[in-house]
Amino acid sequence: MENLLSHDEINYAILARSLHLEYDENTYFSKGIYNYVLDHVDDPHILFRVALYGYYRKEYKWTNEQTEEFFQLHKHDSIKWDDGFHVYYYDWGKGKNRITRDPMHFPNLDHVQPKSIDVNKNGPENFRIRCKRLNESKSDANSDNERRASIVDLFRDMSAEGQQIILGYLNTIKKEIGKTGS
Repeated sequence: MENLLSHDEINYAILARSLHLEYDENTYFSKGIYNYVLDHVDDPHILFRVALYGYYRKEYKWTNEQTEEFFQLHKHDSIKWDDGFHVYYYDWGKGKNRITRDPMHFPNLDHVQPKSIDVNKNGPENFRIRCKRLNESKSDANSDNERRASIVDLFRDMSAEGQQIILGYLNTIKKEIGKTGS
């Protein structure tokens, strides 16, 4: 059924989701995390916490302090992302809380510096949140030259209308950066 949902329907379903509130290992990983969810069911970031504490903390051998630091630094970015044309709400749900596996809505943690070149590759400081599709498409590009080449290559494959949308969005970002001085 999920493949039948449009982009807007996926966003709506994510925003309107009711949490599955019975214990299920595939949904909450552990009784401890499940009990935390029951105590914090109104937290808008609860499924992000479930993913961090239930999966990523174990996967990357983070301490609770490292996991919490990552959460605090990235909770704003954990809600949604946009490409200048569409907004994509992230579906952090696991098991019975999952809405979709659409790679544009499916979040994961992305290595900032590729695993192939960073000795401390799995520390929380080397991660950011990206949708699965963007993470898959960037490969191990690690220099500005490689990233620029990837962007140019993808840009050339776009329609003229798509290119204009991207150029307009980049100009918006440029103006925002100019205001903040970053």
